[in-house]
Amino acid sequence: MAYERPTRSLRDIEKLGKLERLIMKYFLTHISVGEIIAVIDIREEVKRLKDPELVPEIDDVIIEYHVTHALDRLVEQGYLEHSGGVYNLAESIRRELLEKNMWHPGRRPNIKIRL
Repeated sequence: MAYERPTRSLRDIEKLGKLERLIMKYFLTHISVGEIIAVIDIREEVKRLKDPELVPEIDDVIIEYHVTHALDRLVEQGYLEHSGGVYNLAESIRRELLEKNMWHPGRRPNIKIRL
């Protein structure tokens, strides 16, 4: 029997930890990103914010460690999908964005995620 990940919605994002919310904010804007680019972009955003609640230390290796583990958790929990070296926003969330007319390809969605 195959494991089925839970179906997630935009509301579920607010229940996540601070780093996970930052990552989801990134994917709500970019939808689909290669894993290397995603880790680098998110690492740079963490460094720019300098928020000790995101990661315990502002060091590239430490940040990347926490970001990759958070990405793995988000995949396991059904917020993101990962295949062929690419992370994608989960289909259920993409569908919700389209149904609510909140996502238009090429433009940033009008969604507020508190960090």
